[in-house]
Amino acid sequence: MVAPSSQTALVEPLSVGELTARIKDLLEARLFNIWVQGELSALKLHRSGHAYLTLKDADARIDAVVWRTTVQRLRYHPDIGDRVLAFGRVSVYPPRGGYQLVIEDLQPAGAGRLHAAFEALKKRLGAEGLFDAGRKRRLPMLPRKVGVVTSATGAARRDIEAVIHRRAPQIPIVLCAARVQGPGAADEVAAALATVARAPGVDVVIVGRGGGSMEDLWAFNEEVVARALAACPVPVISAVGHETDTTIADLVADLRAPTPSAAAEAAVPERDQLLAWLDATIERLDRALEARLDRRRRRLAHLEQLLARGLAFHDRRLALHRLGERLTRAMDARLETERARLRRLDGRVRAAEPGARVADARRRLTGAASRLQAAAPTLTTARRTRLRALTERLEADLARRVPGRRADWRELLARLGGVSPLAALERGYSITLHDGKPIRAHDAVRPGDTVDIMLHRGRVRAEVRATAPATDSEDR
Repeated sequence: MVAPSSQTALVEPLSVGELTARIKDLLEARLFNIWVQGELSALKLHRSGHAYLTLKDADARIDAVVWRTTVQRLRYHPDIGDRVLAFGRVSVYPPRGGYQLVIEDLQPAGAGRLHAAFEALKKRLGAEGLFDAGRKRRLPMLPRKVGVVTSATGAARRDIEAVIHRRAPQIPIVLCAARVQGPGAADEVAAALATVARAPGVDVVIVGRGGGSMEDLWAFNEEVVARALAACPVPVISAVGHETDTTIADLVADLRAPTPSAAAEAAVPERDQLLAWLDATIERLDRALEARLDRRRRRLAHLEQLLARGLAFHDRRLALHRLGERLTRAMDARLETERARLRRLDGRVRAAEPGARVADARRRLTGAASRLQAAAPTLTTARRTRLRALTERLEADLARRVPGRRADWRELLARLGGVSPLAALERGYSITLHDGKPIRAHDAVRPGDTVDIMLHRGRVRAEVRATAPATDSEDR
């Protein structure tokens, strides 16, 4: 053994623990968040829930541990002999002076490269705004046709068609088949999206496939598919893989469905629900029209009360006439609008064959329209009869209160269709008043009372000398 030099002997020696601590600090500070690729050569699941394994390649081997909490959330569970990609950090265990890899994620070999590419494209497209909620479009309530982009022989196609045929058999399906896995699949999916979106009548498109590994689903993580989804002129539903799978296509699409069957349910409404909605809409329309008519009737009744009180009845009559015209126009316009709306709805659901229910609804609507159109003339005739009676009473009262303007009131009332009592005075008749009230019987006055006699021209004041009942000939 060679003796150390005097200079070397002056250096303070390190204890084993201090050396191990320095090694621990150096390794753990530099070797963290690393990916290690190798073959799984040993695997032991401890009863505590931890997993102990060994990775090797042609040059070396390293022990590794997966703590229980990480084991519980791992989606990939490899077997001995599998080539894996482990993500984690190097940890030194001082009591044994050994080191190991603490694994935080475990994937099949090659998945790390794909994951990095996925994150890079996701970050770039997100910065462009392709994932923004503001650009997401609402799905149509009742599409004319549903476009489907998937494999022609896959289970996804069968699931989508089965759900649509069950929920809405009247809605056609336009299939544009494309490979959904392997080289060139992304280009085929993008081309199929552009083709199906141009098909006449297609209002919504479903694109997707069944579950698989990250490599199997990779076509839907390609930029060409993301661009095609963003450029599609109609809303797109993405249904790629299972609920736990998330692809770039899911993030760009207007709606992400967990499965192809769920995408079909979101694309079309159930026929029975649609028919129930149509019945409820017609019922609400009937109630709205009836309520509007009731409000108009109350308004007309209010105007009648104003006329009965003698408030500017001529202006009120004109206002009533204009109101009636506005009501008629409003009801006609509303009826025409609702008829047009019902015609559109009828055309949309005709293929669903709700013939009897729609015919019944149309008959009820026609009856309501007939009642509405018949109500206005009947109500106007009744009001005109009432107005004529009020005119006769008003003319008699005005002749007593404003004798100097009888001719003006008579002419005005005559234009309104009233029957003037002043016309009788022109033929030689007279009206006898006592205290401003017409006298109809001999016992209404007594001898000595003063009465006013209205003539065609002027009036006469007289004193009652005697009264007597009418004879038989006078009664006749």
